[in-house]
Amino acid sequence: MSSTALSDATGPRRLSERDAHVLLLLGLTLATGAVDAVSYFSLDHVFTANMSGNMALLGVGVATSIHDVAGNVYAFIGFVTGAILTGRFVRAHDHWPLRTVTRGLAVELVLLIGLAIVAGVADVPGDKAVRFSVCFVLAAAMGLQTGLARHLAVQDVNTTVATMTLHDLAAASKLAGGDSVRWKRRAGVVFALFAGAAIGVGCDRIVPWGGLAFTAGVVALIMVLTAKAARIYDPPRRSA
Repeated sequence: MSSTALSDATGPRRLSERDAHVLLLLGLTLATGAVDAVSYFSLDHVFTANMSGNMALLGVGVATSIHDVAGNVYAFIGFVTGAILTGRFVRAHDHWPLRTVTRGLAVELVLLIGLAIVAGVADVPGDKAVRFSVCFVLAAAMGLQTGLARHLAVQDVNTTVATMTLHDLAAASKLAGGDSVRWKRRAGVVFALFAGAAIGVGCDRIVPWGGLAFTAGVVALIMVLTAKAARIYDPPRRSA
């Protein structure tokens, strides 16, 4: 996705606002794949973005030993906290959706950079206090991102969950007798999560902060593109 695609305000090939939203959220979906893969492999089987998987693991912990899923508990609380704060923020700035998302992504970027630094200087897997703190903050960042994605309200693309998207991709396909409506964005979600997970873990194997650094880089790029899109699509500010 090039910045010119969003900055071409007059040419005949200018993206529609909805298509711009789709591309921005697919970029964030790539980041989500990296986050969940890194947190699962580096934070003792904790999902910090996909709360469906996290809730299943919490259920297993309740039936076996809650101490084994302590990180999942912190992630759950962090995600809910991030979602609540984002809900309040979005409702207070509802008139400029892309500007609101840009500001929210700036907060997420700060959190991710801080976590990448922590991963580089601390023994996150070996220190429970640090690991649980990372679980909480990373999940809060994902709760924030999910809230921002919901604010843009793009059908089939919520950046964190692909189960229904994958179902709809298959059920609406030509093989199922469907019309393959929106198949490109649905396939994009599946591919973005897959690719993000592979890249995130690959980066983490090189350096312990690699996966989070990759995620921060993706979010930074999407933040810049969202700011460009805001200048094109958001309604102008009212002068005092």
